[in-house]
Amino acid sequence: MAQGIAQLQNEVEAVEGISISESRVYTIEEYLQLEDEAAMRHEFHNGIITAMAGGTVAHNVIKGDIFTYINVFLKSSALPHFALNSDTKVWIPSEQKFVYPDITISDGRPQYYTTAEGRQRRDIITNPLVVVEVLSDSTRLEDKGEKFERYCTIPTFREYILVEPEAAWIRTCHLQDPDAGRWM
Repeated sequence: MAQGIAQLQNEVEAVEGISISESRVYTIEEYLQLEDEAAMRHEFHNGIITAMAGGTVAHNVIKGDIFTYINVFLKSSALPHFALNSDTKVWIPSEQKFVYPDITISDGRPQYYTTAEGRQRRDIITNPLVVVEVLSDSTRLEDKGEKFERYCTIPTFREYILVEPEAAWIRTCHLQDPDAGRWM
């Protein structure tokens, strides 16, 4: 199965006109250039570029509904935050990672990632307040573990919401005491 996925990724990359090597370590600048040219999305993990899987219809409907509810709430409450969909990347500097959360709420106005050349990237934010992840078979374990730990290294990050589409549950973790790093 893994061989089939790799073959499909190579075929997609050939159609897109880009080539991403799994054995090569990329710079941030190379990743951003490749991502700007790619038809499918990729995450950047400290030099390694990984293709993102597409979501199911159920996953996308749940994500869309939650995004709509959050956006309506933020606008009607006149809160200074912005709801951002999964087209927006989040920069995790401590891990040298660019990731695509399903939904992000910025801490106030979005603060954009600035490249080494001083260019602001309006598709990448550095100040997530809340991250929502709708779980899937391919992301469930990482979303429940490592990804949360990575987000915790971002100073503005305060709440993590996991949505299980296969069952009726939502799990939230929020930073109760920032000084002690205590999450509930």
